[in-house]
Amino acid sequence: MGSNVLLMAKEALISLDSESLVSLYSNDFIFEDTSYGEVLTDKEALRVYFDRLFSLPDVGFSDVTFFSCGDRGAGEWIWSGKSLQSGSDFTIRGASIFVLEKNRIKSETLFYDPRPAYR
Repeated sequence: MGSNVLLMAKEALISLDSESLVSLYSNDFIFEDTSYGEVLTDKEALRVYFDRLFSLPDVGFSDVTFFSCGDRGAGEWIWSGKSLQSGSDFTIRGASIFVLEKNRIKSETLFYDPRPAYR
């Protein structure tokens, strides 16, 4: 069950599809970006978050691997693009921890170092 929603999340992330990605979260989700201390619980705010992320210069996600075990999941991903400050290329490895419920993402917590994207 959980593997289906994480497979769809992987596909939406790689294709930079905010709408599809947001639709995979439950109505009462929690999304936490630990790098910025940002916690979102509203789908419109989450859509804005992904739209902003996906509009960065040459942004992309690769080597995305998500897996589930019961109502938990985890994954790794590589975020790449061009720095807003210098225009130089960056590559950042990150990880996501998920709680799954009824084939939806109940919570996601992101772990990564964003500094290369802003140098």
